Amino acid sequence: MKPPIPARDISPERQAMYYAGMAAGVVGALLFVSTFFSFAMNFGNFDDFEGRARSIFLRAVGGMCLMVVGPAVMGVAARGLAGSGVKLDPEQARRDLEPWSRMRGGVIGDVLDEIPAVQQVIDRLGSADQTVEVVRVRCNACRALNDEHDKFCGQCGERL
Repeated sequence: MKPPIPARDISPERQAMYYAGMAAGVVGALLFVSTFFSFAMNFGNFDDFEGRARSIFLRAVGGMCLMVVGPAVMGVAARGLAGSGVKLDPEQARRDLEPWSRMRGGVIGDVLDEIPAVQQVIDRLGSADQTVEVVRVRCNACRALNDEHDKFCGQCGERL
């Protein structure tokens, strides 16, 4: 049986920061895409061209900035300040990244649980308190230890 997983969740502040970054990225994408619609809707219309061009330019640049800043904020929120490299503190980074490390190990454990061959090996090995006897053979020439099935010494090459 697997040991129970301790409850270590991501803080509400980091969750809020993550979703704020996501919202900023979406707003940035909408702003950027809206410039193409504005351009297409006013194609050939040169009334107040300078004002519209300034508006389109500002929306495009602002949208691109938000599309860069949003995912960056999401990354920092997901991994924490130290886990994302903003703050250089290895111990804090380990704590910040712990939920993701635990999740990765849990996913791998779930995959291994579904493979019948792995389950058969685990069943054959049984519990951890069983000991396995290993037989070694000492070489007569150099006195090195070798596996019992070896025909030649692994150190000097003499026949066992």
